[in-house]
Amino acid sequence: MAKSSSSNKKHITPISEFKYMPPEIWSRILANLPAKTLLTFRCVCKSWCSIIDHPDFIYMHLKLRKHNSDNHNLLLALEGLGRGGCLLTVRKANTLRKTTQIFKKTDLYWYVLKGSCNGLLLVQQCGAPYFLQDLRLWNPCIRKSLLIPKCPLPSSFLEVVNYVFGFSPLCKDYKVVAIAFDGEKFSTKPANMFVAVYTLSDQQWTVRNNGLNIDSSGFKRMVHDSEAYNKHEYTFPSMAVFFQGAAYWVGYDPSEDIIPGKRPTLLVSFDFDSEKFTYLELPNIVEERFFSRFVFLLRDSLAIFGISYDSSSIWVLEKGAWTKRFSGKSGLDEYPVFSYCKAAKTKIFYCENDGGSFICGRTYYNIESCEIKKLGKSMSKDLSLEAYSESLVLCNGYGAQDLTFFT
Repeated sequence: MAKSSSSNKKHITPISEFKYMPPEIWSRILANLPAKTLLTFRCVCKSWCSIIDHPDFIYMHLKLRKHNSDNHNLLLALEGLGRGGCLLTVRKANTLRKTTQIFKKTDLYWYVLKGSCNGLLLVQQCGAPYFLQDLRLWNPCIRKSLLIPKCPLPSSFLEVVNYVFGFSPLCKDYKVVAIAFDGEKFSTKPANMFVAVYTLSDQQWTVRNNGLNIDSSGFKRMVHDSEAYNKHEYTFPSMAVFFQGAAYWVGYDPSEDIIPGKRPTLLVSFDFDSEKFTYLELPNIVEERFFSRFVFLLRDSLAIFGISYDSSSIWVLEKGAWTKRFSGKSGLDEYPVFSYCKAAKTKIFYCENDGGSFICGRTYYNIESCEIKKLGKSMSKDLSLEAYSESLVLCNGYGAQDLTFFT
């Protein structure tokens, strides 16, 4: 009797992909792939999905992609459209030429950037009453967004709350810090500073101090008034830069006066591990009365750019001390550009081309030749820029929604 065909078939046993290659090797291989490719690879098998969704893998992938040459000199541009709505694109930093359009929304409401860290954007809705405005974390690379609960700070001054966004390396968690004062914008009386912290892991706000007077020297400056002196104007870290677990911005010494003479300033930081503020004296960049200072990232270092009507310079923070890296000339055309950007609270970005240049809004400035040119002539004047970085954060968990739900 002939044997049945089924008996001739060999029994095939499924072979685990880990039989010949351990998970840590797979992790190293997968971590070199683009984020969008990894989203597809999550569907290959449960083990790959488990690797890609693991927080350690997401952090490793982010570090590797930051050093990928494909991501260098790319900026995210969020533009406010003239009749409402917003447009988000990826652009070449030195030309602002559009490479990718990520999102476009035409509506009465639009979104503004409040911070950026590791490929995540913190955006706030505008065009609606404050109590109706959404605050969201948004990963434009993988098109995921997460609605943040309403801030618990007292409602009496919520309209003047400001936010700082960053990552805590110690607990590997993202945090949003809300800062507000209970006094008027201009006041001769000291104001109480309120701080609340939102953590992504538990998606909750915690008020760190409730109406306590704490050192707010990095947030206020003395303002000369025709009728009175020593009024305090409270300023916020609108141009904060995230670097090695802390957010940095240029703050003000409480003893300064914005009218006469030079104005000593401080570098203020918020550490996301300890959740504490620190203050560092800035280098004496220029002696002139009129000058502007900006904090920015120079390769893998924190740096300060200073410019006046006569000179400009770059200082880098190394082991707690400032080292001058560049000194050059300036002129009557260059300083007003940066002075305007300072008033408009615009961040600057450094590009390593043609001897070094800055992108400040839609303006290109070469520090060697002092060449100035306007970029992106078709772009909106209501423009916010952030460094572009691929990230898998929010790819799974946290209740993040696809971009189609981002309304």
